[in-house]
Amino acid sequence: MKHLLYLKNLDQETITEILDTAEHFLNHDNQPLGSEKLLQDKTLANVFFEPSTRTRSSFQIAARKLGADVINIDNEHSSKAKGETLVDTLKSLEAMGVNYFVIRNKHSGIFDEILENIDHNSRLINAGESNISHPTQGLLDLLTIRRHKKDFRNIKTVILGDLSHSRVARSLTEGLSIMGTGEIVIVSPIDYKPDMKLFNGAEYTDNIESALSDADVVVTLRVQKERMDDETQFLDQSKYFKDYGLTSDRLKLCKKDVIVMHPGPMNRGVEIENTVADGEHSVITEQVTNGIATRMAILSIIERGKD
Repeated sequence: MKHLLYLKNLDQETITEILDTAEHFLNHDNQPLGSEKLLQDKTLANVFFEPSTRTRSSFQIAARKLGADVINIDNEHSSKAKGETLVDTLKSLEAMGVNYFVIRNKHSGIFDEILENIDHNSRLINAGESNISHPTQGLLDLLTIRRHKKDFRNIKTVILGDLSHSRVARSLTEGLSIMGTGEIVIVSPIDYKPDMKLFNGAEYTDNIESALSDADVVVTLRVQKERMDDETQFLDQSKYFKDYGLTSDRLKLCKKDVIVMHPGPMNRGVEIENTVADGEHSVITEQVTNGIATRMAILSIIERGKD
């Protein structure tokens, strides 16, 4: 694995290797052993042209734990604000000795151009591309599910929310399908129904009650207003919560050992009730911890592959 751009490009064996490596780091409290300072003398650039708390911070922590230097580049403080192209920005960073690029961008289709222009020794990781892909989030979600459910084949996973604008939903569905998940149900208002050709292996419904029935895993998503072309697409928040919010009453439809997940940031009282977000079934903060281990695993596997 030289780069990580899309989960659909990986096979079950590769995903399993990533999850197993992440488990190793989790078993050591996300602290690598001295021999695992694989990125010593390497430099990683977080190039984020969209806001991020969890993804950027966890990549920074993961890279430093593995021994790398880290620099952070954002839209406001980069030369992109002066008209410089992203490729020229990356070439300048390469000239400074940067080895790894973790990139988030609101525009789709950028990675093909980047791959054609970066040095063959550089490594590229997709940290969020438009509404297309978020592979590292998908992988940390798979890790979280596996740690609680052990076997993907016998579980029902429900992804609930604004599906038409969600890169998380697309990547997670790709990963769940590759891992042979028993049943994948995606549920949203008809206004947010996605192109089902992009959700291979999943079943769509706008009926939240039937979707949640006997669910083992529920992943709820926020409504992504920033990706909507106009405000008419933004449904009334109180009505959305009434019709599609994940509440304690709705959670009773699921299996007794259901886990509740959310990629963050949460909009409490819109897509999820406080008692659910903070309740006994919630593994939302665990996802954040798992994100560090997963990104450590990705970086270490890519670095080992260079040998």
